[in-house]
Amino acid sequence: MNEYNDTPEERARVYSRIAPLIMTFSVDNAGKQFHAEDLRRYVLAVEPEIAPGSPDRILRALRQEGRLDYVVIDRRNSLYQFRVVQPKPSPQPQPSYFFRR
Repeated sequence: MNEYNDTPEERARVYSRIAPLIMTFSVDNAGKQFHAEDLRRYVLAVEPEIAPGSPDRILRALRQEGRLDYVVIDRRNSLYQFRVVQPKPSPQPQPSYFFRR
């Protein structure tokens, strides 16, 4: 039997517990280089019961969602650097003459 439950519900539960930790880690390390292992240790110190690959998976998900950004400095050594995420502009209201009556 698999040690880790891999249902959508379990993934959502793990995401809800780990994503805030990763966001805090990204703020604390903004502009700094970090190794994937640094992130894993940070998360595992607070949530020791998670699968070791969960922080990496959730880091990628947060990037896809546009909540954080990072660059790969050295893939072989798992070295990354967080970048500042620019807020997405809110859609501007369109003048009424753009809409058909």
